[in-house]
Amino acid sequence: MIKDIINRYHAFYLAIIVFFTDRFVKIVLSQDLLYNENLKIWNGILSFTKTYNTGAAFGMLKDNAILLAVFSIIVIISISVYLIKCYKSINEINSIAWGLILGGTLGNVFDRLIHGYVIDFIKLEFINFPIFNIADLCINIGSIILITHLLFFPGKKQQGKCINSELTQ
Repeated sequence: MIKDIINRYHAFYLAIIVFFTDRFVKIVLSQDLLYNENLKIWNGILSFTKTYNTGAAFGMLKDNAILLAVFSIIVIISISVYLIKCYKSINEINSIAWGLILGGTLGNVFDRLIHGYVIDFIKLEFINFPIFNIADLCINIGSIILITHLLFFPGKKQQGKCINSELTQ
């Protein structure tokens, strides 16, 4: 029974860890950094620069916090329903991936709902790349894991079927 509960909510535990890690770092950096202030972490490689993102990735849908928050909430609900209904057929790798995506989405939607923007701070100095945060990083890592697993390990996608067979016909 306890093992079943742990397996069922494995992705949710990871999502909670990601969410609180993202929140903690954003709170600490928001207190210590001014807007657009640059704190060198690893010279020429990595710095922290606090910015506010009112859009999605790469500045898409700028100034659409409500639309993005609604979309994120739909994503959170969809992933949660999938994880609850299909936990027996989701393998460990996919559970980790979904947990990372769910936690990252929670972190960013929290910012959008509370502030009207997402707090970004991780700046890669060696490449011209948008500033991002831990939630973004987890969403991308989870997505890469899912795609890689799907493309390169097709026999290990799922251990069983989740959806009722009459729905798939």
